[in-house]
Amino acid sequence: MNDKQSVHIQFESVQDNETLKQQLLGEWYVKGKAIYITYEEQTEMGVVRNILRYDAKELKIMRRGALNSEQIHRAHERLRGSYDNSYIKLETEAYTHKLVIKDQHNGVIVGLPSRLPFSLHWEYDLYSGDQSIGRFKLCLFLKEDIN
Repeated sequence: MNDKQSVHIQFESVQDNETLKQQLLGEWYVKGKAIYITYEEQTEMGVVRNILRYDAKELKIMRRGALNSEQIHRAHERLRGSYDNSYIKLETEAYTHKLVIKDQHNGVIVGLPSRLPFSLHWEYDLYSGDQSIGRFKLCLFLKEDIN
């Protein structure tokens, strides 16, 4: 599947027992040996365009717009990233505890998903220097947008 497909995204983020849930519209497609998920979100600072690239071993998240950030996640590795908005600029590191993609029956997908629905789960500790920013647990559940 190389064509972009519209998707409905249920986004859930848990940090320090605080949960944020969002319903978003986006697209997903396969390019080479990776899947891409794109969507826009409205933040307090303005619109942010998100591009996620997943290749079965690594998740790269790029955010552009009202804030700019980039972070790579690989299970059981601590990797560098960055965060920049109009108020603060940080060099970050994320230690990823879990990175998995699951099918609609909650079974782990080996490799890349070939069809909807599926969900992408990752959990990590975020640091700036030696200081912990927090532990994050995230999930994107994608299903076909039928509108």
